[in-house]
Amino acid sequence: QIVLVSGHLDSWDVGQGAMDDGGGAFISWEALSLIKDLGLRPKRTLRLVLWTAEEQGGIGAEQYYQLHKENISNFDIVMESDEGTFRPSGLGFTGNAKARDIVTEVMTLLQPINVTDVYGDADGTDIDYWMRDGVPG
Repeated sequence: QIVLVSGHLDSWDVGQGAMDDGGGAFISWEALSLIKDLGLRPKRTLRLVLWTAEEQGGIGAEQYYQLHKENISNFDIVMESDEGTFRPSGLGFTGNAKARDIVTEVMTLLQPINVTDVYGDADGTDIDYWMRDGVPG
């Protein structure tokens, strides 16, 4: 079973790419590095994907989805960090009630930094393909 953690690397040439979305790629990388550094042994495979061509229409994510959609039942959740590295306030999430309860419980671990909100109707250009097919994200 796979937990996909992601962010995109590209930006518009006239934009501020260090924030959108170099920051999201870095956050995703660092999250997995911290899990490793803490000596945690996840029950599922944590897969980091750094998307390309998101700003041009999600081309990299669509290609990845097309290559892996036949194994969609192996994906338990897909996550994307996008829109920069500003002060976090919570997590956008789309999934059934049981999955939302699990995510809400996990978010209580972030109480020390006051980031416990779980917002409904999450979206993400790079993970929309998965969510449309029922994978929580």
